[in-house]
Amino acid sequence: MEKLKLEYWPVDRLRVCARPLRDNDACVERMASAMSRFGCRIPLLVRADGEVVDGHLRLKAARALSFASVPVLLVDDMDDAQIRAFRLLVNRSATWAKWNEGELSQELAELRAMDVDLEITGFEPRELDRFLKAAALDDDDVLDTAPEAPARPVSRPGDLWLLGGHRLLCGDATLPESYAALMQGMEADMVWTDPPYNVAYEGKAGKIKNDAMSDQDFAAFLQRVFRQMVTGVRKGGAVYVAHADAGVLGVTFRQAFIQAGLKLASCLIWRKNSGVLSRADYHWQHEPILYGWRPGAPHVWFGDRKQTTVQDAFPAAVREDGDVPCWHIMDGERIVRISGKDVHVEVLAGSVFCEPKPQRNSHHPTMKPVALIERMLTNSSKRGGMILDPFGGSGSTLMACERQDRICRTMELDPRFVDVIIRRWEDATGREALLEDGVRPFVEVALERGGDHA
Repeated sequence: MEKLKLEYWPVDRLRVCARPLRDNDACVERMASAMSRFGCRIPLLVRADGEVVDGHLRLKAARALSFASVPVLLVDDMDDAQIRAFRLLVNRSATWAKWNEGELSQELAELRAMDVDLEITGFEPRELDRFLKAAALDDDDVLDTAPEAPARPVSRPGDLWLLGGHRLLCGDATLPESYAALMQGMEADMVWTDPPYNVAYEGKAGKIKNDAMSDQDFAAFLQRVFRQMVTGVRKGGAVYVAHADAGVLGVTFRQAFIQAGLKLASCLIWRKNSGVLSRADYHWQHEPILYGWRPGAPHVWFGDRKQTTVQDAFPAAVREDGDVPCWHIMDGERIVRISGKDVHVEVLAGSVFCEPKPQRNSHHPTMKPVALIERMLTNSSKRGGMILDPFGGSGSTLMACERQDRICRTMELDPRFVDVIIRRWEDATGREALLEDGVRPFVEVALERGGDHA
């Protein structure tokens, strides 16, 4: 092959080939916009008679911009058949590679931080929104933000939503048909779930369903759920269940866990960096998480051997929800509560003799931080693994799966919080949730059905 020699030719000397392979007239304006900023930095491949082999769009843009000349490379060392085949190769090879979307998202985010106009990159505004939101998955504050629950939800009982590779069912975790619809014959690699605590918890979004039963009814409810849940996870698969410990609840959860046939191995402690104010002698600063697995095969473990049963999460200072400004600051084993315009300082005794806590989103009263769940996902599953969560809540398990490249299968009884999960995922990723048919996006279904998201 002869050495290529860069030359500059007058635009008028060049002509497009007699058989254009691509219809690019609609792209000329965009290319002209880019070339007006960068110039013509990519040489056109041409023959001695002026026929363009590659670079037709750049030639059209150069003419639109009234460029006098453009850089060219002669390719006359090939015969006619080779030229025609090479032209096809050049056009086709541009479609071979796929974007590394994670790296692309970071690149775009960094360019935006440098005040670069991202439209000059050639991406459509809709694409830019999606990639920039994907980059935001690295931001814990963004990932831990959930939208407000709607008064009139779009979702309905029985709806199965596709959120990328994840599935979300609006269904009852006590019913076998719910698991059949959600799992479709597959078994999850692990379970991470946060059932109702039966404490009649009520937040700004209202009450949590199945959260105000008699002790006997709640025990029966948990047993029904866990018996169904265990059928959805493979033998040896890890099971994590967050729960409350007040009164008989700790015993109720443990009994239901064991009676479902699960191996109870440990009780982990999620140590928060702020307490829950009450009239108790010791203010609750922690939540327990049962850990075990479905027997029948060796359980899997991908973490190191330095893990402890205490799971710390989040910063040492957190603002308390409420009308009066109030901060909880960790000081060794104490929680220092600072409140009021005149600064009132209290020192509280925590239920765990040590430190740290996490932030809570007021739109779901028992919302868990994504980073907390991620620790257990990475200890007990591989990338690409399937995670089951029968109580979707605000969607923290699904968001942890999204960031850690796991597949989530989750259900939620309350249509309001099904909507919350969908909107939370869409807001964070820039992608659209689709109804089970794989065609109609959430926003379109909202317009059909009405509701607060219409």
